[in-house]
Amino acid sequence: MFAEILLPQKVGQKETLTYQVPANLKLQIGEIVEVPLRNKLTKGIVFQLSENIPDFKTKPITKIVANAPHLQSWQVELIRWISDYYFAPLFRALKLFLPIPFVKKKNLKLNSPPPNNTAYAFNAQHQLSGDQLAVLEKFMTTKKTVSLLHGITGSGKTEIYLHIADKTLQQGQQVLMLIPEISLTPQTLKHFESHFKQKIVVIHSHLTAKGKEQAWQSIHTGEAKIIIGSRSALFAPFKNLGCIILDEEHDNSYKQDQSPRYHALQVAIKIAQILKIKIIAGSATPSLESYHRAETGEFELLELKNRAQTSKYTKLPITHIVDMREEIKKKNFSIFSELLQKKLREKLSAKEQIILFLNRRGAASAVICRECGFVVKCDNCEIPMTYHSHFTVENSVYHAERLICHHCGRIEKVPHLCPKCKSPYIKYIGLGTQRIEDDLAKEIPEARVLRADRDTTNKKDSFKTIYDAFIKKNADILIGTQMIAFGLHIPGVNLVGIILADLGLTIPNFRSAEKTFQLLTQVSGRSGRESAKGEVVIQTYLPNHYAIRLAATHDYKGFYQTEMILRKELNYPPFSKLIKITLSDTSNKKCLEAVIKLIRQLEKTNNNEAHQITYYPALIPKLKNRYRWHILINGPHPEILLKNIAKPENAVIDVDPLSTV
Repeated sequence: MFAEILLPQKVGQKETLTYQVPANLKLQIGEIVEVPLRNKLTKGIVFQLSENIPDFKTKPITKIVANAPHLQSWQVELIRWISDYYFAPLFRALKLFLPIPFVKKKNLKLNSPPPNNTAYAFNAQHQLSGDQLAVLEKFMTTKKTVSLLHGITGSGKTEIYLHIADKTLQQGQQVLMLIPEISLTPQTLKHFESHFKQKIVVIHSHLTAKGKEQAWQSIHTGEAKIIIGSRSALFAPFKNLGCIILDEEHDNSYKQDQSPRYHALQVAIKIAQILKIKIIAGSATPSLESYHRAETGEFELLELKNRAQTSKYTKLPITHIVDMREEIKKKNFSIFSELLQKKLREKLSAKEQIILFLNRRGAASAVICRECGFVVKCDNCEIPMTYHSHFTVENSVYHAERLICHHCGRIEKVPHLCPKCKSPYIKYIGLGTQRIEDDLAKEIPEARVLRADRDTTNKKDSFKTIYDAFIKKNADILIGTQMIAFGLHIPGVNLVGIILADLGLTIPNFRSAEKTFQLLTQVSGRSGRESAKGEVVIQTYLPNHYAIRLAATHDYKGFYQTEMILRKELNYPPFSKLIKITLSDTSNKKCLEAVIKLIRQLEKTNNNEAHQITYYPALIPKLKNRYRWHILINGPHPEILLKNIAKPENAVIDVDPLSTV
């Protein structure tokens, strides 16, 4: 017997290596084994077994690794699918299933489960409304693999998730609850802990290696019944998975930005198909592709059109759109409109809480010379560097001015004279979350302020600390980026201020309007969740844009219909499929030559010109000292064009890209 062993690293040109199976070893596909490689011992998984004798010498497998979470046959099948669908090497697909180098300890002691290992009985807090019960019944009886739950913000989607989890646990199966952002972990964990006495395991990027190891083992043994995690939790070694719940399904965080560039929903669907289980994917603003799949009957469509009856206040917040061009005419040069300033003081006087949202961190987006127009750019990326009044490096805060490139991490001192003309008239333009915090301190010094962005949440449990403090009303105002936009339930918030609503609309990506609508609708939904006083102020320079107008009225159907007309005219998803290929080189000329060479190969396989092939420089043409060009294939089956061509080694292939730029 011979075995094809898949290693979690590239070894030569072959994807697997052939080893002889010793007579005393009874191997199964998916088991982790130790094998000799280049005079060293390494670990891999048994990917295939065969009795065919190879025409070359083979070494024997050393041993089966004891106490390791061996892969099951369905996981091996999933590795093959991910590699094939996303054009990724097998070893990269395998690494998804091995978040730690391999279990090193042979006798890992796990925490004992709670003494009462059963679900709580439903109480008044978890009773469902008539609408919720109808949705639950429809999910339980549907024959479709995927159900899309479209429920407005505050409609009680979480309660439905809890009931679905309860029914799954009663059948002795495990439940996977996926969330997009680590910021949602504390709230989600609290919901499940208040309802279940089952062992709950949380998986996210801030876990230590030991924590990941313990979580993986607990899931593998079947001790953990409820698994809450980000997209990587899909690859845990489930003992008996019964249901996948995917919250905020529209979120960009479900797409991996390195090979394999998978989308969590697509992988979840494949898992569900293999295991013959169900998925419920929920959002107040579903992706247009998912809603289209529900409208056309591929997914089951479940809808909650009203806020949950958990309190007498069930209306959506009142929304005001402020045209910032008019503020300039009124000589108001503050980043806060007159209306927002008024509302801030009203809510603070009433002891109510406020969220201020801007999807950009830092204090200013660029530093410019007012005499010659010179902009300070990153040498590596050729894009403007962001001004920070104070900055963080390796969890230490430095209270000094710095310029930081948010793409490569380069840090520079702030010039006091223009590097080009030596003028002293250096101006910081644009704004970020840090600037909002600084300006608030000047205009409303009595306000207690917290800020949640990538700069303030890079330590373990740092967001939980901020979230807990705000929930306990230890602060009046929470300033934040996208991490505070989705899913958070903060009862005391009765005002949301959106500082620059049109920030994403200027990006030349076909999803820009959709992402703007989703962000505005979601962050607006944080206001007035347990009060009739909920208000939203949307500040914009594009007050008539349909994404902003329809977000202000929470009109998802109106946005969907408007956007789908444009998508159909331009033949963009869901009416076609996209693959984006990115080539890079230290020489712009060589990069462009490689692009043209690859396009010629693609055009030879483009029968009847069924697919449109275009190429263009990346939105950030130079990143980390490498020039970048994109090739976009748009059509019914772009993967066919890629199957039989020689792809450059440095080609980055993105199937179903979220961005075309």
